[in-house]
Amino acid sequence: MSWSAQASSLSRTAEKAQQSGGVRPQQRPAVSVIVLNYNGEKIIGKCLDHLLAQSFDDFEIVVVDNDSRDGSRAIIEQYLGCGRLSIVHSRRNLGVAGGRNLGVMHAQGGIIAFIDNDGYAAPDWLAEAVKTMRSDRRIGVVASLVFFAGRKIVLNGAGGTVNLQGYGGDLCFDVPYEFAQLPRRVLYAMGCGMVVRKDVLDSVGPLDDTLFNYYDDVELGIRTWKSGFEVVVAPDAWVDHGFSYSDKIFGNKVFLCERNRIRTVLKYFPARRLPVWFAREAALCARLEHHLLTTMLKAWLWNLAHLPSALKWRVKFALRRRPFQHLLDPSWGPFPPPTPNNQAHRPDPARARPVLALDGKGDHHQLIFGWYYPENDGTVAFRWSAPVASALFRLRKPALNCSLTFLATAAPSQPCIAVRPLGSLDVIEAASLRAPAAPGWHTRSVPMHLPAGDFELILRSEPGFLDHSGRRLGLAVASIGFE
Repeated sequence: MSWSAQASSLSRTAEKAQQSGGVRPQQRPAVSVIVLNYNGEKIIGKCLDHLLAQSFDDFEIVVVDNDSRDGSRAIIEQYLGCGRLSIVHSRRNLGVAGGRNLGVMHAQGGIIAFIDNDGYAAPDWLAEAVKTMRSDRRIGVVASLVFFAGRKIVLNGAGGTVNLQGYGGDLCFDVPYEFAQLPRRVLYAMGCGMVVRKDVLDSVGPLDDTLFNYYDDVELGIRTWKSGFEVVVAPDAWVDHGFSYSDKIFGNKVFLCERNRIRTVLKYFPARRLPVWFAREAALCARLEHHLLTTMLKAWLWNLAHLPSALKWRVKFALRRRPFQHLLDPSWGPFPPPTPNNQAHRPDPARARPVLALDGKGDHHQLIFGWYYPENDGTVAFRWSAPVASALFRLRKPALNCSLTFLATAAPSQPCIAVRPLGSLDVIEAASLRAPAAPGWHTRSVPMHLPAGDFELILRSEPGFLDHSGRRLGLAVASIGFE
C-alpha cells in the first residue's frame, strides 16, 4: 500500500485524524518527532518535557493519540501553547505501525524521529541523531542508544537484528554501557528513538499496519537495507526507555511477536532460504510445550488467513535486491539467548554488607549487574555470573582480604576481581583467582587492602561459555566476602 492509499483509507474510516491547535512553525521544521500515545497518563508529560528540553531547536512534535481512555489527552493539550506541538487523535487504536503511519501523514519535517510515550530523550538526542544522519547520504535510518529508565547504566538496546528463524533481538540488551561493544551498522533501529529520512520513508512505503505491534521496526530496517540505504547507530543519541510499559497494557506479546515474526519472514526472506526455514519451523513446533504450541498454531493460522497481503508485500519488494542477510544472527531457534536479570536488582548502599551470599534471599540489594537467577545444586545455593558481573559492598571497617566461594568447572576460566569506590571508574585493588585443579566448590582468598566505605566489586570470567540454553556464563558463585 502506498502513502496515498494509506491516507485515503484513513480518511474513509472512523479513525480519521482530528488535529488540534498549537501554533505551528511558520517554516517547515528540519525534524518531526512523532510521539505515539495510548493510555499514557502517568508518563506522557515526562516524555514531552524531555523533548522540549532538546538542544536541537528546529523540530516539531506530533503526538498521535491512539484512542486513549485515560486522562492523557487532557495532559497533552496542556502543551499546545509551547508553539511546536500538535495532536492527532485517532478514533480507534491503530496499533504501533498504524499510529506511526498516521503521524507521518501529518509530519512536515525532512527527518522523522519516532519516540514512545515512555521514552525520555537526553538533551542532545536529536542533535546527535541528526548529526549522524547528515554525515552520510547512504544512511537512511539512525538507531539511538536506548537505556532502561529504571537502570540507567544498562542498555535496552543499540539497534537490533533477527536470526535465521526470524526472531528479533535488540543488540547489547541488558548489557552495562561500560562493557557494551556497540555496533556501527545494524539490521534495524529500535522503534523508541528511531530516526528516518522522510524521502527514504516515502520510498519504502508505510509500515504494515496489520502487524499492530512488534516487528514494525524490524520491517523498516529490512526495507531500508533492501532499498540500498544503511541503518547506523548514533552512539551519543541517548533515550531512556520505560521498558515493557505497553506490554502491561496489551498483555498478548507472545502471540503478536510469533505471528509478526512469521509474517516478516514470509514477506522478506530470500526464497532459497524458505525450504530450510519451514523445516526448522516444524522442528521448533515439535519441541514446544502445549501452551506455547497452541500460541504458535494460532500465529500460523493467522498468517495463513493473511497470506495474500504478505505475498503482495513480497512482490512489491522483490526487485529491491540489496542484501540484508549479512546482518542476520547465524542461529536457529529462539533468539536472543537468556540474559542476566538485571532489572530485578535494586542495589542499595544502605542495605549493603561486607559479606554477600548469592542465594536469592535479599542479595538483590547488593547485585548491580551480570547475575542470573539463583540456583541450588542440592548442597549449595548460588548464582551464575555473566562473563562480567558486579556487586556492591559496604565496609564498616578496613578490610585486608577478599574471599570468594565458587564452582570449578571444566570450562576454561581465570577469574579476576577488581574493586573500585562506588560511583568511580578507578580501580584501586585487583587480583586473579588461582584456578583449582579439581572440580567442585572451592574458596579462594586474595589480599585486598581497603578502607571503610562503599565499593563495587567487578568479577570477570571472560570469555565465558555457553550452556545448553544459550546463556553465556562466567562463574558459579556461592558467596563473596571482605574481612
